Amino acid sequence: YGGLPKDYNPWSTDSKEYVLNRIIESECSENPWRHLIVKDFLPKSLYEGVKNETSGYMKNEILEQKGIRGYHIFVNQSVGVFPTTPYLSEYYDILLNESIVNSMKDKLLISQNFKDFYSELNVFTQGYVYDEVHPDRSDKLITMLHYLADDGDDESLGTFLYTSDRDGKELDVFKDRIKSSPYISNCVLFFSPRDDDNYRTNHCMANKSDKTFLRKSFQTFWMKDEADWTKDKQKGRVKL
Repeated sequence: YGGLPKDYNPWSTDSKEYVLNRIIESECSENPWRHLIVKDFLPKSLYEGVKNETSGYMKNEILEQKGIRGYHIFVNQSVGVFPTTPYLSEYYDILLNESIVNSMKDKLLISQNFKDFYSELNVFTQGYVYDEVHPDRSDKLITMLHYLADDGDDESLGTFLYTSDRDGKELDVFKDRIKSSPYISNCVLFFSPRDDDNYRTNHCMANKSDKTFLRKSFQTFWMKDEADWTKDKQKGRVKL
């Protein structure tokens, strides 16, 4: 997966301060429901290191087929699952930092504390469409999508957002989307899932692009209760 730069310091506070400032400086949107988009989320050297440490998973032959959703679990905190490589370790150390989590909670108007943390790499090959528009599971306190786009990728492949006042099952994945978070390198989308009658954080993902064969992202969740998701049977998904 490549060597480390000579000046690499996994205990540096600079990266945490950088990420904290990026969150604080970014503005939430209420259209169509409250969410936060943060561009240039990680310092460039850390982002490139993280991306390099995930690159081996893209070489799986299954990802040469169309319509595939592949995944690899990197963290499930309550059951002791963590990465061992240095850049990914620093990345998740930052995401679990108290000041950084509190800044996310402030932006998303959350007071509850999280009790578990889960993150996986997700790869959609060309032609994959998630089954339906959905608000996300209520056991998630915060959802984060971190896009690992390459230069020249299709920017429309971010997360699709929909009206909050209708059941997602009534909505068409493509025709009813109101906006998309940009699928660009090192861009992040945060939101706090809600599934109330009059306020649903409806969203969906797909890769119907003629331009980009692999849509790559981290899907990360700060959870309301401890849970072992490493044993979930991932229907319609392939473990990388």
